[in-house]
Amino acid sequence: MGISTKSPPAQATRPNSRTWHTILIILVIISFAGVLITLLPRGYSQDLSLIGKGKSAFVLVHDHNKLASLETMNAMNTLRGEYEGRVNFLVADVFTQEGKGFAEKYDTLFTALIFFAPNGERLKTLYGQQDAATIRETLNQQLRN
Repeated sequence: MGISTKSPPAQATRPNSRTWHTILIILVIISFAGVLITLLPRGYSQDLSLIGKGKSAFVLVHDHNKLASLETMNAMNTLRGEYEGRVNFLVADVFTQEGKGFAEKYDTLFTALIFFAPNGERLKTLYGQQDAATIRETLNQQLRN
């Protein structure tokens, strides 16, 4: 009898449960990252160095885990177009080093709106959730001065 050089018949390989588990974990991580991305402030600069550079600035100290902060951002969104070119709408995200430092420097709660004059002077701070009418009133009042 000779030695057979034939290889055993090929079997269809099925991914084992460990492979499916790994794939599922990766999909959950990707989904979670997608949700976090949707919570990031949209269309707002986080460049806080713009304060005091010749244009009024309105800074939202933002914590995406707080409903009050999200609602205040929504209210700001409805007004931004009215003040485009006159006011820099900025966000100090407390989950960044710069945003956290800003909140500490100005001793603010994690939901606050701070209005700065073109020269960088802090003019007014609104704490907690704000609606569009209050924000508009504050902007108009501060821009007149």
